[in-house]
Order: sequence, then C-alpha cells, then structure tokens
Amino acid sequence: MTEGVMERVAIIDLTTQQVECREIPESVLRMYLGGEGINTYLLYNHLPAGTDPLGPENVLIFGAGLLSGYDVSSSRFEVTSKSAEGEGGFGTSNSGGHWAAELKLAGFQHLVIKGKAARPTYLWIHDGEIEFRDASFMWGRDTYECEELVRDDLGERNVQIAKIGQAGENLVRFANIMHGLKRAAGRTGMGCIMGSKRLKAIAVRGTQGLKPHDPARLLETYRNHYRQITSTKIYPVISRYGTLTIFSVQNQSGMISVKNNQYNYFEEAEGRLDDEIFEEQYKTKTLACYGCPLRCSHRYRINAGPYAGTWGEGPEFYMMAGFGPAIGNADWDLVLAANTLINRYGLDVGSVSSYTAWLMELWQRGIVTEKDTGGLKLDWGNKESVLALIHQMANNEGLGGMIGQRASRAVEEFGEEAGRYLYTQRGMIHESPENTRASRATSLAAATTNRGSDHLKGRCALEFFAMPEEVLKKIYGRPIASDFRSWQGKPWMAVWTQHFTTVADSLGYCKFATIYPGSTHNLGYQQFCETINAVTGWDTTPEELMETGERIWNLERLFVQRETGLLRKGDIPPSIYFQPQPLEPLKGEKLDRAEYEKALDEYYEIRGWTKEGAPKPETLARLKLDGEPSHLI
Repeated sequence: MTEGVMERVAIIDLTTQQVECREIPESVLRMYLGGEGINTYLLYNHLPAGTDPLGPENVLIFGAGLLSGYDVSSSRFEVTSKSAEGEGGFGTSNSGGHWAAELKLAGFQHLVIKGKAARPTYLWIHDGEIEFRDASFMWGRDTYECEELVRDDLGERNVQIAKIGQAGENLVRFANIMHGLKRAAGRTGMGCIMGSKRLKAIAVRGTQGLKPHDPARLLETYRNHYRQITSTKIYPVISRYGTLTIFSVQNQSGMISVKNNQYNYFEEAEGRLDDEIFEEQYKTKTLACYGCPLRCSHRYRINAGPYAGTWGEGPEFYMMAGFGPAIGNADWDLVLAANTLINRYGLDVGSVSSYTAWLMELWQRGIVTEKDTGGLKLDWGNKESVLALIHQMANNEGLGGMIGQRASRAVEEFGEEAGRYLYTQRGMIHESPENTRASRATSLAAATTNRGSDHLKGRCALEFFAMPEEVLKKIYGRPIASDFRSWQGKPWMAVWTQHFTTVADSLGYCKFATIYPGSTHNLGYQQFCETINAVTGWDTTPEELMETGERIWNLERLFVQRETGLLRKGDIPPSIYFQPQPLEPLKGEKLDRAEYEKALDEYYEIRGWTKEGAPKPETLARLKLDGEPSHLI
C-alpha cells in the first residue's frame, strides 16, 4: 500500500449495475502517477481495439490527480475515453473545481465506467459506497438545473457533481462534462460518451480524509509553494482578471483568430473587449478551485439590455476570443450570454465558436444562404443568429444540429468549396482562439498532441516573451532561440512542454500554478517532487518525472496508432497555418511547409520515433512499454 494515495479503482458496469473495486499497484502508480497517466493506462488495457465510441463497450474513465487535494492548486481531474469527436482516436480532458478532491475523500482515485444504463441514471459515491440512482426526472434538464436537482434528491448540499446537459443527452459530438457552473471537461466529446451511456451525473461526497506519509514535511512544502506562487509578477494579474488578461496581449501581438482566421488582429475589440470593462460592469464575485490561491475565476451578471438578468461563471480567454474576434464580435453582452448558454447545455466552447465562425465565413462568401440556414442571417457578430445556432447544436435541430452530429455532412451538403475554410486536425475542428502560425514551438507542439489541435498541451508560452537564452537553457536543458520565429531548439521545446503538461495533468496541478503560462518562478518539476515525496514517502526525482511524462505520451501515441493509424499525416497543422498573416505586427508571417517537415523530423528523432511518427521498439523498451502490462488493474 502506498501512503498518502487513495489507490482504489471502481469498475462500474451500468448495464448490470455491478461494481468491482481494485487497487492500483505501487509499481503502476510510480510509472503513471494518476489523473491522465493512470487513465491512459486503464483505457489502453481495458478497451478492445476498434470499439465504437458510442457503443456500450467503450469505457469512460474519471481520475483524480495523484496529488489532487494535497498541494497548492492541485485540484484537477481527468476524463478519458475513445474520442467521440474527429477520427475516433484518443479522447481526454482535464477539469478543475472541487470534484477531484471530493472523489478521493469519498474513497476512490479512479472510476472506470462501462456498459449502458437501461434508463437515465446518476451515480452517488460517498465514503466508499457507490449507488445507482434513477435520473429520469432530470433527463432533459440543463447543467445548472441538474446541480440543484441532485442536491435536492440527496438532501445534501455539500456534494460535488460532474454532469451533462442536453448536448450530452442528444449525443452532440462535442458535448462536455461539466462540474459546478463552468468547469468543463471539453474537447473530444466526453459528454457525448457519458450521454451514450445514459449517465446523467456523478455526485461525490466524502469524509475519509487524506493521510500523507509526512504531514509536517507536506505542510512546510505547501507553505513554500504558496509563497512561491503568490510572489510572482503574474499573480496579481491572474488573481484579478484570470485568463482574460491573455486576450489583449494576444490581440495586440497579432496572434488572435479574427473571422475564422481571415485576420490576426481585431481593432474593434480595443477599448470594448477589455478585462477592466468586464470587472467594472459585469463581475460580481471572485472564485477559486479547491485549495488554490490564484482565485482566477469569476461570477458575472448582465444588468441591462436584451440579456439583462443572465448570469454565470467565467468566461475564460478561450470564450472571450472564440465568441469575440473569431466571429467578428466586440460586445461583452454576447460573449457572456453565449457563455451561460453553452455551459447550461454542456457544449464545448472551442468547437461551437469555430463552427460558428466557419458558417459565418461561408455566409460571407455566398456559399451558404438563408435557404441553407432556415432563415438565420449569419452576418459577422449577429447576436440572434449566434445564440440560435447554439440552441440548434445542443438540441439537434436545423443547421446547427447537422454540425453537432457530423460536420462532414455539412461539407457534403455545401460542396468542396466549403471544406476549404473548415480547418481541422485529426478530424477535429481547430480551436477558434488560436492563431499562432508565426510561433514555431507552439505551432509544432499543438499540432503533434495526441488528441489534436491542443493548446493545453502545446502552448510553449515562454517562447513569446523574448527571454534571455541563458534563462531558456536553464529551464529546458538545451539551447533555445529566444525569437519565437526561429526553429532553433524548438522541437525540443515542444517535446519538453508536452511531457511537462502531461505530468501536471497526471498529478492534478492547475497549469496556471506552473511555469506553463510563462512565469519562470511558478512550480516546476522540483516542486512537484517535493510534494510527491512528502505525500508518498517515495524518492522521486525530476529526471524520473520527465521520463514518466514521456512514457504516458508514448502510450497515448500507441493508442492513436492502434485506433486510427493516423500518425505523421495527423501531425500537420491546418492549412491556414501555411498562409501568411495579413495584418501587422506579424504581417507576412507563416509556417514554411518544408521547414515544418524538417522540424517534425527532428521532433520524431528526439522522441525515438520512425519517420512516419511511430514509436520505435527500442523506445518502447526503454520506457517499459514493450510486451504485456505487468499489472492489469
């Protein structure tokens, strides 16, 4: 038994309503940690090859991070399955809030959910017990309503709930799993998988406590990490505005998607879509995830106009950019009204905003007309049409409903010309806020992620700050050019970032407490090890953690190879990345295809992969991924 770790995995069969509990061997914990790592291990070994993502044989895996509930900003959980979106490859998503810590307090580290319930069901997990409860009375209700209905049904207010809205019930391919009012496990359609199993919610409540190996050492580590995070230059900004502060920086840098990537700077946003305006006119409260001093989340209310009375939590930069410049809008009211609607339905912000931007460009070019839209006028920033499309997507109605099931159907309907403006990777639409084609490491890292088009694993933020090269070398261990337009050292920077973010997601850390967002003084591998060793009694080193990140990454790649066969071809960015930026300050900047292919070769060489992007046998042997797993949980 590993001290400090809640080792139990519950195998939950919704078809038979049977539960089997197993323990994770310490050898597996040390190789995969928790969260994303253990989830990937469970997925690869529990899912038969070629499984239909929406079939009952698919598994949906929830996992708290190894350190969730222990350290500063360590409150996150991972949801993993075969993707419902795109090519049906690796599906995974990470979410914060309070659910992960509560799951551990209730006696479990991971849940493997299989089968399909005979009727709408929710799970009630409390102090080592798992109950199957009827959810028919809340089927068809949105996520805000579900939150209250579950609490009323249990007679328990202090319960944490992961749930789906109508989008998940209706099997929208980009439906999310939601926690609280805005915490989302987004991208790859985890909410669609949950809906296919007729599972409405998972409510957790626990009082069992966490028992670290060395409480005194852990307390001192916590204090040190708290001081470290709250003394950085970025802390006062992030704790006041959250990720909204990224928007103006990225817009003024010419790295924002405007009108479906037609432009890279949105002048209309200046003085209108500002974080200060949000704070002054809309923000009502500051919120935090479990044990987090960053307090980067907000609650808001619209006080005037057609959306007066609309309230919710958020938004993040992702929402601000996706429903701002990406669709030609500079009005906070629309951003917030769309944010509330999307969270209530349980939809993915990136997919909804990107598809909306695509349809608006088709309208602009005359490829789509009112005949196709059912009367909607898809002019840039048209508020009524934007909200109508969200309703349609969630409810499988009209044009939006067709997009929500398979965008390829829309391409077939509108013709080949329409497909030219639909930017996808691994079959999944490119994230709407991102327009980083001028940056070398970030473009490469985001494109080579295992789920496809992923800024959360591929954003090499330190690339953007023109840091002294000696500082970059100290962090990354190799020479890295400080100019984001240079390829020198960037393949290694991409690999390093992917491993680091994978470790953070396996431990349960919020990336904004780490060096990921661009603060060199936030938490890194050394601080991760300090907490791991205080909690478990292990002697983990930064070098061991780096290899762990590499191992998890390669196992995910094996899953992608097994399920899709899409390797090198899937590692190429959307076509728009090879076209020049039209506006200053980055006018003319683009990725050169030949240079990108050369960098991709170097990336594969660093990874120990073939020219086609498959892990070599010697790489798998070094990472102990060759042969059958030594312990099948």
